[in-house]
Amino acid sequence: MALKTRGGINIVGKEAYVHPLELEDLEFLIKMIANTSHKGSDIGMVIKVTEKLKKEYDEIIQINTQKS
Repeated sequence: MALKTRGGINIVGKEAYVHPLELEDLEFLIKMIANTSHKGSDIGMVIKVTEKLKKEYDEIIQINTQKS
């Protein structure tokens, strides 16, 4: 089980983890993917990456709303 501190640091076991991306970084990446044309063969990977970014974005939004 992970322990989340007020500073946004997650303690998992004996390891500390700080998320490398800020909210603005994730918004930029999601918009960049949405506004780029993709080949048909890339669509599967684009969807996979976009879903992962969206999950991270939702987690950061939740952390930021808990702080305020």
